[in-house]
Amino acid sequence: MRYLREEQETIYNYDVIDEQWHIYSSYPPHIRQLKERADISNEEKDGQGRTISVTGVVNKNQVRLFKPL
Repeated sequence: MRYLREEQETIYNYDVIDEQWHIYSSYPPHIRQLKERADISNEEKDGQGRTISVTGVVNKNQVRLFKPL
């Protein structure tokens, strides 16, 4: 069973020691993108085999912090 909409989230956490961005997502559009672009270390699936959350690492050049227009 998928997460309820109120429970869906995407979290990026920067580890200064490892110099890596760790990611977690239970939001389906982000899961699809992360499966293509991130190094996924854990994938949670529901009873029907659908991915409902992912955990992994992205390269630090994949995350940008910028001043909004």
